[in-house]
Amino acid sequence: MRVTGKILTVCAVWAIGAATLAAAQGTDQAKIADYLNSLPTVKPPEYNEATRLALAANPLGCEDHPHASMRFSSDYLWKRQDKPQLAEDYEHHRAFYGCLDWHSGVNSMWMMIALIKKDPTIAVAPGIKNVLESHLQKSNVDGEMDFFTHLHGVGADFEKPYGYAWLLKLYGEMKSWDDPDGKRAAAALEPMATWFAKAFGEYLRSLNYPVRLGLHPNTALDMGFVLDYTANTHDTVLESTIRDTAKRLFGNDKHCPTSSEPVFADFASPCLAEAALMGRVLSPDAYAKWLDDFLPPVYSEEFALYGKDIDAVHGNNRDTTGTDEEGLPNAHLIGLNFQRAADLEWIAKGLPASDPRVPAYRRLAEINAKQGYDKIGQAGYLGTHWLATYALMYENLLEEGSAKK
Repeated sequence: MRVTGKILTVCAVWAIGAATLAAAQGTDQAKIADYLNSLPTVKPPEYNEATRLALAANPLGCEDHPHASMRFSSDYLWKRQDKPQLAEDYEHHRAFYGCLDWHSGVNSMWMMIALIKKDPTIAVAPGIKNVLESHLQKSNVDGEMDFFTHLHGVGADFEKPYGYAWLLKLYGEMKSWDDPDGKRAAAALEPMATWFAKAFGEYLRSLNYPVRLGLHPNTALDMGFVLDYTANTHDTVLESTIRDTAKRLFGNDKHCPTSSEPVFADFASPCLAEAALMGRVLSPDAYAKWLDDFLPPVYSEEFALYGKDIDAVHGNNRDTTGTDEEGLPNAHLIGLNFQRAADLEWIAKGLPASDPRVPAYRRLAEINAKQGYDKIGQAGYLGTHWLATYALMYENLLEEGSAKK
């Protein structure tokens, strides 16, 4: 009788606890529903041929324009003599010399490949293939490899890790493109991809702590780009390194300080970038539990900033390189809208389909995308060379369906 009494007591306690949890979850779901109803229903511009052509104009307009001499302390393109001199015959010994800086040359080329893969008959297809033909010959890639493999000292970290991540993302896009020109370009770029994949893996294994800035070296952001590469190339070694590193660096994180965002010149949300990455490396159920501890509830004041407009105009006229663009909005803060939108989509895709937060995250993604499109033409050249790339990443994510686990 004593044992039976204990069992009944345990069962009663369990039943009370379960009922309390169910009531709390029901209250939470009601709050989420109320919050979703409070959000405006917006629609970004229709993603049609006209939109694709408008986005394509940006990389096509800059890929063949050499970086300005003040952009780098390295001698990638400019030789430091009495006055800067362009490297001799650079068009045949460099691949990514356009679009303001090296990583922008890479991500602009990714954008063109991503566009033509989805829409092979796009009106600018011949122009895209001409760029691919002129920039990715064996001599161009050999010149790139010679430059990167001979870096030393402070210059050894040139474009690491952000540029490395984009080079791999570009290669993955080309490698999965069933097109003769794409196959040729992928074969030409393969030595760089192999070297960069090894170097990126070594970089991740060397990290004791992640970089959480809302800028280029953000660890979670860059790892997400490389996961796109591993998905297209089936590089299981680097994929495993990314998953292991993500769990090691972020697995125990709690209570991300959303109230500290955004920071001037951010183009990524540290909290959302990390949450998006973890949604790709954890199972849906495990991810839902991790997210409960990491991000505040969607209906909370701490989360409300992700639905508010980002003021990209007031308070600053200078980009992160020190170039004055007086009177123009800060391009990074415009790009932040597109990165938020993509991250919110990844978060929604990582959760179980029945999770009540999913519709709220997707509504917030649409709100941010709409805000980005509303401002995309206002940033001048400091925005046109890369904002369209980030817009396309969001559009492609919408088309891809559920993220692969």
